[in-house]
Amino acid sequence: MRPVIQMVLWDSVKVLIALLALIYAGLVLTGYTSEGPRYQPRLSWAEPGRSSERLLIWTGIKVLDGLLRILRSMLNQLFMASADIGLWFVDKSTSEVQRKVRSKFL
Repeated sequence: MRPVIQMVLWDSVKVLIALLALIYAGLVLTGYTSEGPRYQPRLSWAEPGRSSERLLIWTGIKVLDGLLRILRSMLNQLFMASADIGLWFVDKSTSEVQRKVRSKFL
C-alpha cells in the first residue's frame, strides 16, 4: 500500500510542477506581449514576494527575447538562402521560363 501512496504523491508533485510551469509561461508571454522586451521588474523592499515574482518574469522575458532574436536571425538566413536558390533555378532554366518569371515578378 505504501508504494501506491508514494506513486500518487509523486504524480501529484509532477502535476503541480507542470501547472506552475504553465502559469509562469503564461505570465512571461503576457508580460512580453504587453510591455515587450523593455519590461521593468519594479523591485520593492516592502513586497519581497511580488518583487521576486516580477524578477523571475523579467528573467523569462529576457530569455524569450534572446530566443526570438536567434530565431529571427535564423529565419532571415533561410529566407535569403531560398531567394538565392530561386534566382539560381531561374538562371539555369530555359529562356522561356526566364521570360515568364521576369514578366510575372519583375
